[in-house]
Amino acid sequence: MHKKLFPLLSLALTLLTLTACSREDDIEEIFTGKTWYMNGAIINGMRLNSDVTNFYTDAGEGAYYITFSGTTFNGELSDGNVFSGTWSANGKNQTITLQFTTSPNADTAFDQQLRSVLTSISNYSSGADFLHLKKDGHNVLYLGNTRSRVIN
Repeated sequence: MHKKLFPLLSLALTLLTLTACSREDDIEEIFTGKTWYMNGAIINGMRLNSDVTNFYTDAGEGAYYITFSGTTFNGELSDGNVFSGTWSANGKNQTITLQFTTSPNADTAFDQQLRSVLTSISNYSSGADFLHLKKDGHNVLYLGNTRSRVIN
């Protein structure tokens, strides 16, 4: 009995392993036509807890976002500090490349920190209502499909 069961278990485990490895993000669903609002950040391993209130001021309400369309993106840091360019992403290994045609000005130290990460991101992770743009584990921008004070 055990001799017959072993090949079946081996086959089942092999199939599970193959299907688990074939996960690929739907790039269009995550990015195309979406606006993501910055809701927090980690810069050089430090959360911007005191600075994150900038996202929720009257001046920040219409700012701190990035919008993706076909192959282009545009966004804004603090009021008037806009940026744009082209983007591409790979859903299999969750990498992203942003090529800036207009780099954001950074009038404040806060914006300078955000720009530093934004212009050097290489990876992302996402869910239905969040997008994390990452340079590495110590530099992450937290974005949501709405403005939220929840920081993951």
